[in-house]
Amino acid sequence: MCGLTGIFHFDGREVSLELLKKMTSQLVHRGPDGEGYYNNGQIGLGHRRLSILDLSENGKQPMYSKDGKWVLVFNGCIYNYQTLKLSLQEKGHQFISTCDTEVICEGLASEGPDFIKKMDGMFAIAAWNIPQKKLWLSRDRFGVKPLYYFQHNRTLLFASEIKAFLVHPEFKVKVQAEALNEYFTFQNLFSFKTLFEGVYMIPPANTICIESNKELLHNSWWDYDFSNPDTKISMEDSIEETKRLLDCAVKKQMISDVPVGSYLSGGMDSGSISVLALSLIPISEPKRPY
Repeated sequence: MCGLTGIFHFDGREVSLELLKKMTSQLVHRGPDGEGYYNNGQIGLGHRRLSILDLSENGKQPMYSKDGKWVLVFNGCIYNYQTLKLSLQEKGHQFISTCDTEVICEGLASEGPDFIKKMDGMFAIAAWNIPQKKLWLSRDRFGVKPLYYFQHNRTLLFASEIKAFLVHPEFKVKVQAEALNEYFTFQNLFSFKTLFEGVYMIPPANTICIESNKELLHNSWWDYDFSNPDTKISMEDSIEETKRLLDCAVKKQMISDVPVGSYLSGGMDSGSISVLALSLIPISEPKRPY
């Protein structure tokens, strides 16, 4: 995982690089392999990197599109990035890295924010369109990767974790009573509030567009579809299809330039995933019994 942070001033005030670095430093545990910043006028983006794909400096963030119109910070993994990369290369886009971040950059340059709908993966993205001066915050379909935001007066803060807000002078710690009541009642939060007053989580499959002197515009770009009627399937076919889908899910999530590990809780789900992951390791590599 990586960590991203950001500050946006609706009134055009210049973002403090020192403050941006303080916020980003709160997420060093998410990305011990490197850091990077984009600070230009009213917008600031910070990133802590955990190197998974392309360990070189070519994979460093924030990353720019080749046309110079987009700059972004990203946390997550795009499983179909190689397929998307081939499609973009056919359109004339060139690449200098082997990471998925660059594919997102060039995809935004090619198709704008609609490109996000083509991505299969887990992600939280903050992308700034330089000529349009618009900020886009987006989260994956199932909300695997977190992304929080806090708005006070004419300042917007966003980050992978709420603790990044604690060092900003405009953020005051106060309990959100309604969310606390919801948590005590259900032992969970079903809304997109948090236990902190004024802090919200971006919903899954949701993109927010932010620009100066305008309200935050939410766009939900995907949802479950249960409209198609169920088709009859035998028990044997159900077992085979479940196995195929699980195999496919595990295989596409093992794309990495570093060793892949697995957390075992002792349950059927983590045990099944670990066994399938072990079976996908090439024979030339030693298989470990854990």
